[in-house]
Amino acid sequence: MKKVYNIMDLLIRWGAYIAGVLILLTTVMTFYEVVSRSFFHKPTSWATELSIYAIIGSCFLGSAYAVRTYSHITVDLLVNNVNDRMKTVLAYLTNSLGLVFSIIFTIYSYMHVVKTFNLGVTSASLLRIPMYLPESFLVIGGVLLCIAFILQIIDGGVHRGGEHI
Repeated sequence: MKKVYNIMDLLIRWGAYIAGVLILLTTVMTFYEVVSRSFFHKPTSWATELSIYAIIGSCFLGSAYAVRTYSHITVDLLVNNVNDRMKTVLAYLTNSLGLVFSIIFTIYSYMHVVKTFNLGVTSASLLRIPMYLPESFLVIGGVLLCIAFILQIIDGGVHRGGEHI
């Protein structure tokens, strides 16, 4: 069981690494677009669209890592004013609700991507990218988010706030 746990944690970290690479690619594409447009008066037909897809991908692939490392925004007014037993109950409750949301999100994202694939929807730009490709980031990110919340429930620990793992 520990091996499966470690593999799932590794998947989440790989999602974070890919998210970081996508942000780096977005930076490079945006820089190239600015230089091309400003200095050579030759705007690209692809940089903006691909940058948008890369940002979307980085958000969804990196969200599970944010959950695992407590790097997301939290409101801990209630949690800081209850005893340790109640903090544990609230941690299980919020992680369970996060898992339910993630499951619903993943199912509906998958259904949307399948419909997009079956209809053959492409982007309106000159690139004509099949839209199921960038939309797949939603499904992959949703699965990673489900895994992250399952691991949080297994851990059962309460984040004390103020620090990152």
